[in-house]
Amino acid sequence: MGKTEKSTKRIESEKIIDRHMYWAVGAGLIPIPIADIAAVTAIQLDMLKSICDIYHIDYSKDTGKSWISALAGSTLTKALAKLGASAVKTIPVVGTAVGMTSMAILSGASTYALGHVFVNHFEAGGTASTFNTEDIKKFYKEKLAEGKDKARELKKKFKDKMKSKKGKEQQKNITDKLMEIQNLKSKNLISEDEFNTMRNDLLKSFVDGH
Repeated sequence: MGKTEKSTKRIESEKIIDRHMYWAVGAGLIPIPIADIAAVTAIQLDMLKSICDIYHIDYSKDTGKSWISALAGSTLTKALAKLGASAVKTIPVVGTAVGMTSMAILSGASTYALGHVFVNHFEAGGTASTFNTEDIKKFYKEKLAEGKDKARELKKKFKDKMKSKKGKEQQKNITDKLMEIQNLKSKNLISEDEFNTMRNDLLKSFVDGH
């Protein structure tokens, strides 16, 4: 593969990273527990699959989950555990604000860092089988810090748009729909996979509308 082809693949991959980062930030700003770490993980899995497709890398959901668990998973779990971010979203006023802000920034930053780690790995000629988390943890931390700054900017932009009448209506609409599919799942009317697909389609649609 030549330099130009790699450069083109990187450009396409970075567009995918930016889009998924925005989705992750938006998911973190929805004030209900259903838009939690599981939702962000699904967004990250979708991002990894898209990046692997660009580089013609064999990919499976199980492989993607192991990558996320080794890198982004520990970052999100440890940081959010300190705050209980998914739970704190349900606490009126202060709790909701703290949970939303924490979740949005960490979700966006970890998505950004994860994407760039793999683009960098594939650009260097790496494959799924040669990926070693120990070798790239320093690079991941650097990109995580960079991602937090970008996530803060996206969060502000997103929250400003949600202050409008249209934004408030859209937020109420997505909240109602998410609670509706959660209710279907709790009654075993839809499977776990169907629930995850519907939830993430709703989250993407909501964020893209802003």
